[in-house]
Amino acid sequence: MPPSVKITEEARVAVPATAALPPAPIRLSALDAEWLALPLIQRVLIFVDGAGGIIPPFASVVAALRASLVETLARFPPLAGRIVHLPATGDAAIDCADGGVRFLVAEAGDVDAARLAGDEDHDTEAFRQLVPDLDAGRLPAETMAAQVTWLRGGVALGVAMHHAVVDGSSVWRFLQAWAAACRGEGDADAAPPRTFDRAALKLPGGEELARSVLRKYTPNLPVHRMLMI
Repeated sequence: MPPSVKITEEARVAVPATAALPPAPIRLSALDAEWLALPLIQRVLIFVDGAGGIIPPFASVVAALRASLVETLARFPPLAGRIVHLPATGDAAIDCADGGVRFLVAEAGDVDAARLAGDEDHDTEAFRQLVPDLDAGRLPAETMAAQVTWLRGGVALGVAMHHAVVDGSSVWRFLQAWAAACRGEGDADAAPPRTFDRAALKLPGGEELARSVLRKYTPNLPVHRMLMI
């Protein structure tokens, strides 16, 4: 029987007003454009109470994750934006000034955290319900959503991110930065400053090459079909 996951709260977490945002939408390069049609990147982290420490009350966990997400998005503003279609040129771009991250709070008291984390044969249906849906089938599209779920004996944190904005490596860099901010450490000194300036990317054909890739993989923008692999 599928687990019962109840959404109890839905909010938007935005980049702080003091954050320095890119001055214009970030156009997808030819290296980014083909990923627009690929499936989302999803990750679920399970924290079991007593496994290495005692988990604070759920309300405190939610508050800490929400506050630290605000801090982290200031350094990763594309994840709080939207992928938009620019019909005048045919480009797709990331508008960092629009939207915010959809942040869900949920309960699944009939799901045992230790069993879910330890099963050799994982309960894939349970994992699916611990990750939020992402509105990505039409532009403008969300770039990230997060869901924190109270489990019996633990907590789950699920994220969904658009593949045109992140790859597998950058997902974990973001999660590590979020974890550091949640611990009160931050990561300003742990890595070089991030840049989203596409001017440094020199590809033959430049913007027209990106448009040709978009026409190949997503010919019906702003609507597009997510490929299954």
